[in-house]
Amino acid sequence: MPHSVLLSGDREFRAVVAAALGDGYGIVEVDTVQAAADALLAGRPSIAFVDMRGKSEVGQAVCRRIKGAASTRLLQVIGCADAGEEALVGALDAGADHVMAFPPPVAELHARMRAATRTRLATERLEDTSQVIFALANAVEAKDAYTEGHTERVGALAVECGRLAGLDEETREALRQGGVLHDIGKIGIPNEIINKAGLLTPKERIVMNKHPIIGERICEPLKSLRQLLPIIRWHHEKLDGTGYPDGLKGTQFPVPAQVLQLADIYDAITTDRPYHRARTRASAVEFLHMEAGKGWRDHELVNLLALAAEKVNLGRTRDEDIPPPPAPIGQWRWE
Repeated sequence: MPHSVLLSGDREFRAVVAAALGDGYGIVEVDTVQAAADALLAGRPSIAFVDMRGKSEVGQAVCRRIKGAASTRLLQVIGCADAGEEALVGALDAGADHVMAFPPPVAELHARMRAATRTRLATERLEDTSQVIFALANAVEAKDAYTEGHTERVGALAVECGRLAGLDEETREALRQGGVLHDIGKIGIPNEIINKAGLLTPKERIVMNKHPIIGERICEPLKSLRQLLPIIRWHHEKLDGTGYPDGLKGTQFPVPAQVLQLADIYDAITTDRPYHRARTRASAVEFLHMEAGKGWRDHELVNLLALAAEKVNLGRTRDEDIPPPPAPIGQWRWE
């Protein structure tokens, strides 16, 4: 099957580039940002060729659309720009991975295509590996019937809380992925510990507390997941330094990891588990403020989390809607 190439520009631009490409490519031609967005969704092109001459607003918008979406940000963009350093820098800043003159020299165009194809294949391998990691995370969740949907809810809640906290889009995407991957290290924890209905023994607690480090080691080899490593490793730290695994204190504990942690705790204590009775939304927020009063959490972030939970509608609002857990009250614990 031929590689699909997106050509974004006016009719002359598309005709010249298509002729230079020659046979062997599936060509998708667009001349507006919306048409490009539709083509990206429907055709999943391998490479995009974008007209960026004259600081084209359409060309820059197409680049921003490609690089701003998680599903297409790894797509290689070859831009055609005017001569000069200013035009080159502008095209690169807009999101182009390669920049060429127009009309493009045929030999250089094909060399750029080969380079872009090599990069695309490398990123696809990374994506394939990432999918294995995410599949492992789903396998961890499947080990415990009580946590079904937990990772998705944590990610959604953390993203909304992060938005309210003013975190940038890239960090919010890390929070979404962190919602899925934060407990991946539990794949190395025995089922009898994960699903135990009562309090863990000191030895069991030592084993359970290793899961953030195991999770970090699983994800560390992938550069595409590097931004998640602090979230995975530190989602059980506390602001007063009594958390694990590193005993971070105060500003050492990054805000994204704090946000993910609050979302994780909130979902854990508002859903039915074998080792505690679920709390209502108001009771969960009260519980988190109580922990903030101990110096473990941040009151302001708890307030933002409460707003986020209301926004995404997570947590029951009536106590009578919550069934009792299997474990006696004296054996409850929070995970």
